[in-house]
Amino acid sequence: MKPLDNAIGHASSSAVTLLKDRKKAIALLDAAIRRLRSEQRFFDMKGLAVKMHAAVRLVRMTVSRGYRDVPWRSIVLITTGLVYFVSPADAIPDFIPMLGLTDDAALLAAIFSSVKHDLDRFLEWEKSQEGSEDERPPQE
Repeated sequence: MKPLDNAIGHASSSAVTLLKDRKKAIALLDAAIRRLRSEQRFFDMKGLAVKMHAAVRLVRMTVSRGYRDVPWRSIVLITTGLVYFVSPADAIPDFIPMLGLTDDAALLAAIFSSVKHDLDRFLEWEKSQEGSEDERPPQE
């Protein structure tokens, strides 16, 4: 359990640092989307791809201050998961076919479960913005 704890601890520290620097946060979100696109099939099979895209949009809207109705804890948790997902140094090396992504998927699933209410509230807000041209959420 030690390698996983270390990797999550590092990802959490990085998440807090990244969230304080909008440009770095956006770079992380862009990297997460690129990585998700390359691993789309795996995350679709796990039922996580849609949630991951929504989580990226939530963090993006939060750092751009377009959406503010989310607790800091939830943003840090989601960003921690995205840092872990993007980082090649995690508990199970990502170069191991299929198995290398299982720790990423498990961590992200746990995070999405713990922030479900906040993510659902964001999705409702996002849907309500679709009619407003000025406030439409940016596309990835």
